[in-house]
Amino acid sequence: MKEKTKELIKRGKWLRSTLLTLALIIIIIALYVGLNLFIRNLDLADIDLTQDKLYSLSQESIDKISGVNQDTRIILYGMSNYPEVEQYAKLYASNNSHISYEVLTDPTTRKDLQSEYGLGTTATSLIIVETDARKKAVMTTDLYTYDYSTYEEINTTEQALTNAILDVNLEKNPKIYFATNHVEYSDQYEVFKEYLKNEANDVDTLDLLVNGGVPDDCNVLIIPSLEEDYTEYEANLVIDYINNGGNLMILQTPNYGEISLSNFQKILDQYGVSISNGVIYETDSNNVISGYSNFIIPQVSYSSEITQYIASDGAVALIDSGRIEFKSDEEIEALGVTSESLVTATDTSFLRSDMSITTASQVDSDIALDGDVIGAALTKKLDEEGKESKLVLCASSVFASDLAITLYGSSSNSSSKVMGIAFYNNKDLAVNSVSYLSARTDNLTIRKDTGTISTFTATEQQINIIQGIIIALPIVILLLGIIVWQVRRRKK
Repeated sequence: MKEKTKELIKRGKWLRSTLLTLALIIIIIALYVGLNLFIRNLDLADIDLTQDKLYSLSQESIDKISGVNQDTRIILYGMSNYPEVEQYAKLYASNNSHISYEVLTDPTTRKDLQSEYGLGTTATSLIIVETDARKKAVMTTDLYTYDYSTYEEINTTEQALTNAILDVNLEKNPKIYFATNHVEYSDQYEVFKEYLKNEANDVDTLDLLVNGGVPDDCNVLIIPSLEEDYTEYEANLVIDYINNGGNLMILQTPNYGEISLSNFQKILDQYGVSISNGVIYETDSNNVISGYSNFIIPQVSYSSEITQYIASDGAVALIDSGRIEFKSDEEIEALGVTSESLVTATDTSFLRSDMSITTASQVDSDIALDGDVIGAALTKKLDEEGKESKLVLCASSVFASDLAITLYGSSSNSSSKVMGIAFYNNKDLAVNSVSYLSARTDNLTIRKDTGTISTFTATEQQINIIQGIIIALPIVILLLGIIVWQVRRRKK
């Protein structure tokens, strides 16, 4: 009888050990599943394993939205075919507590949006960014653009969403006008205009003669390089704008054709400056593009708020650039003008006025340069009340244009075309200048290069890691439980 009782006890211990092991396995699996459900309910953004961080917010966007202090909602309707949009929405929400997002499945719950945007009828997919005061709709066509030089589609989702968030948080978008009178290549600044629109600016063109002056809502007047002089009437319209506290950006190619620009010069005289007739050439091969000595890489200022990020990030490239020439210090002071340099010539460059000379080497008639100013920000004090007019002047215009520059490789059969604004940080120099003039300090930054649309393909190592977490880990836990059970059984 005692022997039978001992046997039953042994069997009971075995059963208890088995049940304990199974219970342990079940608890571990339950914890694993529960942890996954908990993290999923947190609605965190996915971890970006791509090498180029295709699905992460750029530091530029993070910096910009850091100033958002109004409750801002990102509403996604019919965006199931665009999963990256919800991923971005999560990232915005996780980086600023004032930003939230929701997936709208039933448009009847938002009668206002259904009526205003035709959700469920004319609009089958739409992103709406709103605050209590303003709304902005982003269509799926705004999430992509097309590069006609490379024939590639470009993803602009982050730019579109960041722009929309900034747009609804501005009390009023800055108004930027491009003057069209007597402008050379007036239709070659479309990319520049699009960059400005992406920064929540309203952009328009301006014919001074048709309008009879600069509109009152103008925050920044941009005057691209002229191919002929202003009339005295046109010049006076711009001078009136300056005297009323208007801000300008002037991009003027050197006048090596020596055409008369006397009326245009009257505008520059308000700030005590002029543009050289000569073109800058560079002798250091490290400071030129593709061996062309007039395609220069100048020095960028670290001290100006316009260029400090550009200087730390890289360079700009200027083509057929001149230099800015200043009146005497006494005359500048009498005009109430102060200035800071943005871009300057290197000590290995020179200025050439005789364009009949074909050699790239410096000759006796050329002028050696060292720190001569190519781009400058000037402020003109207008009265004792603090009224002032600001000018960003650059002795180059191609750098901000979409003129296609043909570059040849080491082989004569190898060539490519690059827009002037696409070189290095040229777009940032252009856009930061306008942001400075319109008092948009949140926009003084380096902008993300969108690149082409890329589909994420996991590497073999990443696949192994993912499979290990999803499949192998539970199996390992189960095997460990069995091993523990066997060890305990043998000990007994």
